[in-house]
Amino acid sequence: MFMEMSTLFLKKIKKFLSLFLWLFALGNDRINEVVFQKEKSGMEGIALDKTAECKLVLDTAVLAGKIMLQSGAEIHRVEDTIHRILKVSGMKTAEAFVMPTGLIVTLDDPRMDSMTVVKRIKTRGTNLSRIAEVNDISRRFCSGNISLEEAFHSLKHMKQYTYTALQKYIAQIMVAFFFAILLGGNGWDAVGAGAAGIGMVLILYLGRKIGLNDFFQLLLASAVIAVVAYLAAENPYQTIQMDIVIIAAIMPLVPGAAITTAVRDTMQGDYVAGGAKALEAFVSAAAIAAGVSFGMILTGVM
Repeated sequence: MFMEMSTLFLKKIKKFLSLFLWLFALGNDRINEVVFQKEKSGMEGIALDKTAECKLVLDTAVLAGKIMLQSGAEIHRVEDTIHRILKVSGMKTAEAFVMPTGLIVTLDDPRMDSMTVVKRIKTRGTNLSRIAEVNDISRRFCSGNISLEEAFHSLKHMKQYTYTALQKYIAQIMVAFFFAILLGGNGWDAVGAGAAGIGMVLILYLGRKIGLNDFFQLLLASAVIAVVAYLAAENPYQTIQMDIVIIAAIMPLVPGAAITTAVRDTMQGDYVAGGAKALEAFVSAAAIAAGVSFGMILTGVM
């Protein structure tokens, strides 16, 4: 009787232990599953944070390149600035392909999907102050003196124009005035060049207002310079040299920055960008020459 009760008791203890071990194993698996899900969600959060950071780095690099291209920077400088900013992302692949009229920037890494941005540059000019400011922001960001958010904010809110349009027009008139003296003219030659400069800036102002492209703006402005120079030379009161007036007045229109950029890009081995800039400078020079010729034909000089 005692042996039977002992055996029955041992069986019940065995069943209880089996049930306990089964419940323990089930709970342990559940705990492991919860921990795994938390770790997985944490890794996904890290991946999302990394993707957002890389996207901001990409946007910052593209914005810097866009500002520099619009301000007349050479292609080599633009690509170098973009590459320096992209290095901060730590991505395996960071590439930039820059042309005078646009840029393509790519970030790629096995840990995440690749990101590519294509930006078209529709307006271009010359603003060395903005180029220098972008370079300064890039250096401070790459050296760790400012954060990524601060760099993007500084580029986003950078002043578009260093000087007002009126200040630029006055400067162009003054350039024409003083170049006449530099070229050996007298005071009346300088006055004639200043008058031609006034006619030039009026045409440039009206051309921008009605949306004329750069070629026709240069052509019409040069024609007006030739006409004003002829009228100044034909006045019966003072002797004014027509050639000095024309040469002095077209000096603000000469594409000096484009020529310099073309030479620098060519020396860096970027023949496509150098050739494009050289062609741009040639077209501008051709528009000036054609405009002066047209004005002289109108006045009967040619």
